[in-house]
Amino acid sequence: MKRRSFLSLMGAASAAPLLPALGRAAPVAATYNRYMYGLAVFHARTRASISAAGIAHRLKVTLPQAEAMIAEMVRSKFVTPITGGAQVRAVSQITKPDLLGLDPAAKTASPQHNTAQAQAVPERTATMDKFTTLTGIAAPLPLINIDTDMIIPKQFLKTIKRSGLGVNLFDEMRYDDDGKELPDFVLNQPQYREAEILVAGDNFGCGSSREHAPWAIKDFGIRCIIAPSFADIFYNNCFKNGILPIALPQEAVDVLMKDAEKGANARMTVDLEAQSVTTSDGETFSFEVDSFKKHCLMEGLDDIGLSMEKAPAIDAFEAKVSAERPWV
Repeated sequence: MKRRSFLSLMGAASAAPLLPALGRAAPVAATYNRYMYGLAVFHARTRASISAAGIAHRLKVTLPQAEAMIAEMVRSKFVTPITGGAQVRAVSQITKPDLLGLDPAAKTASPQHNTAQAQAVPERTATMDKFTTLTGIAAPLPLINIDTDMIIPKQFLKTIKRSGLGVNLFDEMRYDDDGKELPDFVLNQPQYREAEILVAGDNFGCGSSREHAPWAIKDFGIRCIIAPSFADIFYNNCFKNGILPIALPQEAVDVLMKDAEKGANARMTVDLEAQSVTTSDGETFSFEVDSFKKHCLMEGLDDIGLSMEKAPAIDAFEAKVSAERPWV
C-alpha cells in the first residue's frame, strides 16, 4: 500500500463520526462518498469475513449504505460471497493456506461447514517428524563453541523455508572459496555423508538465535546432536524442529566421539523413550530430558501442533462469539 493511500484511509477513519450525517443528507439512502468506501475497504482488509451489519456498526452508517459498499467491493472482486451465507469474505484472506489441512474449496463454504470439518481434525496433529528411536552413523566433530554462524553463515538467512539449507550446513568449513568440497571436513568424507547423529564439543549452538541453524542440520539429515552442553536458545529450537539434542558429561562424550571415529561400520542407537545412547560396542549412557519436550518430540508436535490439539475448543469458542457478537 502506498503511503498516500494509507494516509487517506487514516483521514477517513478520523472523519468517521461525520460520515452518517453526510450519508443522511444524500437524496438516496444507499449513497456514500469515497471516504466511507475507503474506510469500508480498510475494515475488510483486517478481517477474514465481513457483513453489512458489521460494517454498519463499525462505520456508524446505515444498513443500506453498508450493503451498497459491499456490493461495490464484490463488483471490484475485492471480496467474494460466502456460499450459503449473508456474509462476504476478503479474497486476500481466503487464498491463504489452510492450517487445518482443509480442502481449499471449503474456503467458500458456510462457517458451519468449515467448523464441522475442523472438529474432525484428530485430537493430536503431528506437524513435524516424530522422534522415537534412531540407529545411524555418527559423525565426530570435536570442536568447542560451534556457533550458529558456523552452522549456517549469515548470507543464507534470506529464506524463510525450512528446506534447502542442508547443502550450506557448515558452509565455510565444507567448501573452499570456489565452492569445491574440502575433503578433510568430516561431512565431506564418504563414510559420514549419510550421518544422522553428530557428536560435538562443548557449548554447541552458541552465538545468534537464528532458527536457520537447526533447519540446516535437519535438512542435511542429522536428527540427533550429542555434546557436553548447548546454548539455551539453540537447544530449545532443536526440539521445535524434530531434532534431539543430548547433553552428556564430557567423559561420556569422549567415549561416543571415539566410537563415531570408527566410521560407517559403527552405528549408534538413540532411544528417546528409554533416554539412552548405545555405542556400536553395546556400551550404554543414560541422558536426561524434560518430560514435556520429550512428549512433543515423540508425538511430532511443534508449537503449531500443540495449538492444533485445541482446534475443536478454538472452533467452538469462535462459533459462540460469532453468534453472540456477529458485528465483530
